[in-house]
Amino acid sequence: MAQSLIAEQKSIFKIFNEKNKYVIPPYQRPYSWGIDECIDLFEDLKQQFYDAKEEGYFLGNIVITNTFDKRYDFEVIDGQQRLTTLIMFLRVLYQFD
Repeated sequence: MAQSLIAEQKSIFKIFNEKNKYVIPPYQRPYSWGIDECIDLFEDLKQQFYDAKEEGYFLGNIVITNTFDKRYDFEVIDGQQRLTTLIMFLRVLYQFD
């Protein structure tokens, strides 16, 4: 039986603040963004922050599904490049804190 699709809008804060564990399944391509894509995402986030603090920002779709592996809560089906890059950004910011 196919899984049903449920769309839910979440903030970046909620995605990373929850105690969920995400896994990139082996059938997904490996991380491939270079410096240009990372800079584009960072500049886009920074510009949005300065331009419209009260408005939301659409980061793009992130598609996840439940996993059968009990070590993880979800498999990332789409959005791996953005999620991984955001984790790297957060890790760098953490080093400066």
